[in-house]
Amino acid sequence: MNPVHDLRHIDLNLLVVLDALLAERHISRAAQRLAMTQPAVSHALNRLRDLFADPLLVRVGNEMRLTARAAALAQPLADALAQVRNVVAAGAFEPQRCRRCFRLGISDYGSAVVLPGLVRRLRQIAPGVDLQLSQHSRLETLRQVAEGELDAALGVFPMLAEGLQADVLFQEHFVVLTDRNNLPVTAKLTLDHYLQAPHVHVSVQGMHHSHVDTALAARGLRRRIAVIMPHFTVAAALLAGTDLVLTVAFRAVAGSALPANLIMLEPPLPIPPFDFAAIWRTGVEANPELAWLRGEIRALGG
Repeated sequence: MNPVHDLRHIDLNLLVVLDALLAERHISRAAQRLAMTQPAVSHALNRLRDLFADPLLVRVGNEMRLTARAAALAQPLADALAQVRNVVAAGAFEPQRCRRCFRLGISDYGSAVVLPGLVRRLRQIAPGVDLQLSQHSRLETLRQVAEGELDAALGVFPMLAEGLQADVLFQEHFVVLTDRNNLPVTAKLTLDHYLQAPHVHVSVQGMHHSHVDTALAARGLRRRIAVIMPHFTVAAALLAGTDLVLTVAFRAVAGSALPANLIMLEPPLPIPPFDFAAIWRTGVEANPELAWLRGEIRALGG
């Protein structure tokens, strides 16, 4: 029998080290997470490389990247260790005893709208839980969740790849912000005024097209985009004292103190709403820790 297939020949503590290395992709951070010395983790990595006959982590420039074999191991290993912890605990999952770093992909919008409530909740009921957050393009985020590099992601995902599933947290609609001095005495925003005004557009990837532009294009119309920027949270601050117009998701600005002279209006044309969702790998229910986190995130949309 191949030793890798016979648990009698394996130091199972190595799998705990492997889990940390795959999550952190950094020997020093993995050592800190495990309360081990860096040389001890390096030695364990060498043993793991021998065990799996694979480099597992390789240096590319200034970072460590997972090999294809390591990427395939990451999620099944995390799930298996979570089930072992559950067996040892001999009872229901207890959030207050959980010690894990969850890796989430999240957009700027999600960070403003959902993240504060999630962090408050986790600090109250699971103080041993850490979050590692990242922001990437939609396609890259889908890939990272599908391959287990992220535990989950929160954002707008109109289409999902095979092996992923989504929990819709809420449906969002659009509003228009501008300096009230830009409006006529009636304080109404007409479609003509909207099209003539210069617009601020928020796009992580610097792209012009959006839900707004799709709605305009359906009518054979276009707008002039004067400013493209990557952050919802700063966009409104650009408007006061200018002729700029911002069409933005309502929740992105509803909870913030807007400059005194800004006015919030309904768009002068119908713009379809969008679903904000959390996406997960299929089969997440088998991992008690991830199943619990999924329930906490679902509750945010209640």
